[in-house]
Amino acid sequence: MKKGVLIPIIITTVYLLIYTLTPHLPISAKIIIALFVFSPFLIIWMILSILIKGEPSKKKFSDGHWYEDVNKVYSRDA
Repeated sequence: MKKGVLIPIIITTVYLLIYTLTPHLPISAKIIIALFVFSPFLIIWMILSILIKGEPSKKKFSDGHWYEDVNKVYSRDA
């Protein structure tokens, strides 16, 4: 995986992990709401980074490859 794609994935994952832990920590509700409001922008940034900088799969659905991480041909008639 390219470094340009991996960085947004790691940052967004850590951010959302911290966000999910905030209700259990002594943090102000205003900060939690601010994290909630900012989180969609991180998700959009991560998605755009993957779509723009990611490498397209060489496998095709029409050849029966439905998943990138499974090396199995399911159906050639799909």
